[in-house]
Amino acid sequence: MMDSGTMDGQGRSLDEIVAERLAQTRQLFLNILGPRLEEIAHARRKVETGAIRAEDGMAEIRSVCHKIAGSAGSLGFADLGDLANEVQTVIDELRHAGRHGAEAWHVVRPIADEFYDAAQAVLRR
Repeated sequence: MMDSGTMDGQGRSLDEIVAERLAQTRQLFLNILGPRLEEIAHARRKVETGAIRAEDGMAEIRSVCHKIAGSAGSLGFADLGDLANEVQTVIDELRHAGRHGAEAWHVVRPIADEFYDAAQAVLRR
């Protein structure tokens, strides 16, 4: 096993290898983030045009945020991960309280929009 000062066969230290792998994983996350945001936008459009119920749209948005929440924080996007967790929590609390339909959608939409805008800002960097 290499310690951080040991070089691999290509002259790279363990720290350099880890940093390279982290950068690759971070780029993969960014590549996936765009399509995930499209899923949120699509769910929102479907709710607002009446194509699906608000509950179904919120479930889709929650699912996307769940996929993003854990990895965002560990890859250096803590604020984005926190917002994704907040969206999940709000949706879960509304469900638990038995709030649904337009009433719940009016609570979820602004926070989902905030998350969407924050994620777009991350992609623009």
